[in-house]
Amino acid sequence: MLSLGSSRAGVLVSVAVIGVSPAAAEVVLTFGIEQRLEAGRNIDLSVPEEGRSVASVTRLAFGAVSRTPLDVLEFSAAGALLVEHAADGTEVGFDRPEMGLRYTREVPNALFSIGAQYRRDDIDAFDEGLAETDFGVTRSDTSADVRLETGRTAPLGLAFNAEYLKTEYEDTTDPELVDTESARIGAEATLRFTEVLEGRVGLAFQRETRADTPGVSVETGVASVGLTYLLANGSASADLSRSSDDEEGDRTSLVLGRTFVLPAATVTVQIGATDGEIGGTDVIGSLAWAQALPSGSLDLLVERSVSFDEDAIESVTETRASISWGHDINALSTLGLSLSHEIADAPSERTTLSQFAATYRYALTEDWGLDSGVRYRIRHDAEGRSESPDVFIALSRSFEFRP
Repeated sequence: MLSLGSSRAGVLVSVAVIGVSPAAAEVVLTFGIEQRLEAGRNIDLSVPEEGRSVASVTRLAFGAVSRTPLDVLEFSAAGALLVEHAADGTEVGFDRPEMGLRYTREVPNALFSIGAQYRRDDIDAFDEGLAETDFGVTRSDTSADVRLETGRTAPLGLAFNAEYLKTEYEDTTDPELVDTESARIGAEATLRFTEVLEGRVGLAFQRETRADTPGVSVETGVASVGLTYLLANGSASADLSRSSDDEEGDRTSLVLGRTFVLPAATVTVQIGATDGEIGGTDVIGSLAWAQALPSGSLDLLVERSVSFDEDAIESVTETRASISWGHDINALSTLGLSLSHEIADAPSERTTLSQFAATYRYALTEDWGLDSGVRYRIRHDAEGRSESPDVFIALSRSFEFRP
């Protein structure tokens, strides 16, 4: 499917919230419609290169919001009529469906939240970096979660959570993209020693099954401890975790962090090390800089992490650098530029992905918006080099109704 990454998201999001409480609820209904044209070459970054493709996407979204002082119930739904013309023919169908439902009840000392979501889209729209490499694939996620927090203002706080996730892939020949189903439970205690010093102790357990190994499950346990100290201009933190995985074995990670809150910027620095039975010891960390400008913003991110490839039974070192700039040209129009480079290094393969994107938005009226953008991607992997330019233009409208 043809897509332009995150640029499709800014047009018609309609998250709804419906509250259940004896108090009178404020109800808001949200509607959105977008007509989008997308065109590009080699959209799936294939080797050898594919031809050009053009798509028309008509997207509808609905949400309902009802809120009381204590309760919020959210519902959202969206989908699109896709007409795509490529070298191998024309495809017409309903695509990119999303649906979500969530209930939250919150008081100063406690919180309860439960929700469920479903999403089906092109694989690159899930922003998994280079972990999922077959760009011509459709991915579906079905998930549910529940969380309970208590003692949020007390010296001892407790939190419990449970999550379920089912991931399915369509139209793939990549042996690493396998349908999975996982369940996770966790508990965390927060110890507030003083007004500026806080400690954390957590335990989590996850069980995952894969379609290519029916009847076999992979179990992972994680124990973690951490400290956070509030300072006049931010905070300092230290986190230590140890995980035990049926396939990867044991892994221990230590990360030290420092956040600086400046008059016009926030800077977070993390540095640490991770040691696993497979892959040995490696340096991990990140630098995130968010700078407010007189008429926009500038964001910089550099990060290095280590993950485990269950199919190749090897560790993967992932490095990413990105910079994005947003500028308000005037009260009606905005301009955005972004540049990123990602590297996934493993003993069996090295993959890189570079991307440049530019977007422009013009507010035609209070409800109508015109968006456009261009993107250029270059990818190197074991199969060779691939590149893809693509463009889009979209007309959208969103509005609210209060019954």
